[in-house]
Amino acid sequence: MGDLLSTLFRTVILDDTAYEEWRERPNLFLRGLVLILVISLVAGLLSFALNLVNEVRPVDVDRIEEEIRQAFDLQLQWNPAWQDPEIRQMMEDMIDVIVPMVADLARIEAPLPQGIVGFLNATTSWLSRAFTAIGGFLFYGALVLLFVNWLGGSAKLRDFYGMASLYVIPGLLTLLSPIPCLGALLWLIGAIWSIVVYIKATAVATDMEGGRAVLAVLAPFFALILLGVVVSMAVFLWVWFLV
Repeated sequence: MGDLLSTLFRTVILDDTAYEEWRERPNLFLRGLVLILVISLVAGLLSFALNLVNEVRPVDVDRIEEEIRQAFDLQLQWNPAWQDPEIRQMMEDMIDVIVPMVADLARIEAPLPQGIVGFLNATTSWLSRAFTAIGGFLFYGALVLLFVNWLGGSAKLRDFYGMASLYVIPGLLTLLSPIPCLGALLWLIGAIWSIVVYIKATAVATDMEGGRAVLAVLAPFFALILLGVVVSMAVFLWVWFLV
């Protein structure tokens, strides 16, 4: 266990020997999936605890109304469309409808005690984030490997996934993401360093030099953004022509 932790730590500081040691371990693909699952669960512990507290405590209707009004006030301040008196009045009427609806829902008795329901909801959310991370990793990894092949690199699918899974380790910094200000900074640092580790792992797994590895890792991201823009524009034009 000590050797394993040492290897994983040294991959974060981009030690070439550590990447080779990880690459030579058996069942690399399975190890990679387990690594992502464990790191994702650990990184989400604080969020899980905060979510659990919010789930088990009684619904504060006054607090919900205050949060809704704060959100609407921001829209009134920054959204020009909301400057129209009719729009403003419509939003006020919506608050008068939403808040009593929330109060009525809060009075509905669940078949199980609130503590148990809250625990189950928080646990489900915590686990689903971890498994979503695995799904996203597999999807994005397939796109990266596609670009790797286009750029002249090569790697076995299972070996590539096993190496690329190392990207998740800097994500431990997101454990503190719920902390105001500091959490956002640590999340940003973790995200950037995860990309660096992903690029390094891709270069090792595919025997590509740094420049092509960078392109292979980042190209799918920009391709997905471009696809999203094209789809959004197509939907907008379709709705516009219908109207």
